[in-house]
Amino acid sequence: MTRPTVALIESPAQLLHLLEWVHHEDNADDVLAVVLAPREPTSMAQLRTMLAFAEEEELELLWAEPRRSSASWVRTLATVAPLVNQARRLVIGDPFSGLIQALLVAARPREAVVIDDGTATMEFASQLGARKPLQRWDAPTSPRSVLRAPLADHARRFFEAEHVRLFTVMPVVGLPPSKTQRHGYDWTRRRFGVPTVVTGLDIIGSSLAESKVVRRRAYLNAVDALVASADGPCRYLAHRKEDPDKLAEIAALGVDVQRPEVPVEIELRRGPTATRLASFPSSVGYTLPLVLAGLQTRIEPQSVPTTMFLPEVGLGARRFLERIASDMHMIAGTGPRVAPLSAWG
Repeated sequence: MTRPTVALIESPAQLLHLLEWVHHEDNADDVLAVVLAPREPTSMAQLRTMLAFAEEEELELLWAEPRRSSASWVRTLATVAPLVNQARRLVIGDPFSGLIQALLVAARPREAVVIDDGTATMEFASQLGARKPLQRWDAPTSPRSVLRAPLADHARRFFEAEHVRLFTVMPVVGLPPSKTQRHGYDWTRRRFGVPTVVTGLDIIGSSLAESKVVRRRAYLNAVDALVASADGPCRYLAHRKEDPDKLAEIAALGVDVQRPEVPVEIELRRGPTATRLASFPSSVGYTLPLVLAGLQTRIEPQSVPTTMFLPEVGLGARRFLERIASDMHMIAGTGPRVAPLSAWG
């Protein structure tokens, strides 16, 4: 038995991108969305909220929790691998995922589509085009990464051999235009309508400190400087991976800290949305200008000065973030906005 389309989804944002792709393709009846839930509680909660929108669009859903234990991991592989093997088309949320790379061993599709609109999509396209090993830009070297090397190598060969397309808003390079489908968050804008725009500042939270890329104190100082610049109410929309203790320190600055129940693209589209939006280098610099097109909001990219990086962060990761910051400034139509070094601590 074959299945038309199987989608492998691991995060709330990936489920949003799947809904955008389904809307673009107009083929919800053919899609089985396999949700490979993460362990992190906020991500789990957002995914469960997003399931309601997927059911609204009549997607067939299969929920799995492979990361609860080693036994759960094995059971998930045993259940999902046959579905992947039967799929004529495979839709992939994260080509760098170890679990998804393990499932690709069983894959024999006619077509593969990568739908994640995170900044990692840019790295994936660049590495695939250059025939380099698939590795996240911020991935540390560890015994686990060494053990996963054969899976990553197989995944690279899989994507090179298969008819793969990217469904994305990211400015990818390294792949021919015929392999890239653009979108404009049409489903999100249609589903949630026009939001109310209010005076104030929304700060889009970042997990750069949790990812051991920037110094925590420097990040907090940067947020403090933004709060001081606010002319009106200030809201901090936390990233799903941000540490609760860090968020408590931000709340102590007099900021309304909120943990959205949905990806920030939906949170801001359904409103209210502030007239000013501040963001550190991340995918929202590419997604929010599309999601909020036509609204009286101003997106203000925040550059990351050298002093903010932790010493162990490599040159490749620094250059990648610099590229994202540069792109964000260009999209927003602003010049570089680097705070004085003293403001970063």
